[in-house]
Amino acid sequence: MPALFRLPRLCLLGCAAICLTPTLLLAFIQNLFPLQEFIDDSDYLFTAIVEKIDVAKPSAVLVVKDHLKGEPPFQRIPINLTGDKQKHTPQLLKRIATDIPLVVGVKKQADGKLMMLAFSNGTWFQVLGQTEGEQTRWAFTHCEIYLRRTFSGSTEDLRKILVDVIAGKAKAPPPNPKEPAGFGPVVSPANP
Repeated sequence: MPALFRLPRLCLLGCAAICLTPTLLLAFIQNLFPLQEFIDDSDYLFTAIVEKIDVAKPSAVLVVKDHLKGEPPFQRIPINLTGDKQKHTPQLLKRIATDIPLVVGVKKQADGKLMMLAFSNGTWFQVLGQTEGEQTRWAFTHCEIYLRRTFSGSTEDLRKILVDVIAGKAKAPPPNPKEPAGFGPVVSPANP
């Protein structure tokens, strides 16, 4: 078939793709992650405290405190905070500090790796773990700026909600699609 006859077909395909793109993007943006799904998907849910931060490396060490669901096979979580999004590491380092509590969910992947979602006062972040022998290496990937739609309050409020939902005393609140993406407040000496 001559190229001239293919041109109208290509134009029609191009127009169809352009018309469908906003719909596809809107569907992607509106995909919400309910808190109940976070609870159900986590093999381990626990609170942790930031034991140490080294801004120069960058790295942090979390220590498991209270088990909310399951008992993880680790008590200390050393994390390489280099990340895969250059701007997210400095943002995270402004929002965690020594002795800051976190809520953490960990899911075992089919390939044996671990995926962690951690929360600190409105900031969600993802960490991946790879176990070799008895040691697990943890690496921060990026902040999950859209998970503020799942929950954006304080760490203590999230902990209380999880305790009540897991005990069957309450239902998880629905996601808030109008919550803007972003990070929680910066940690200051007056606001740890």
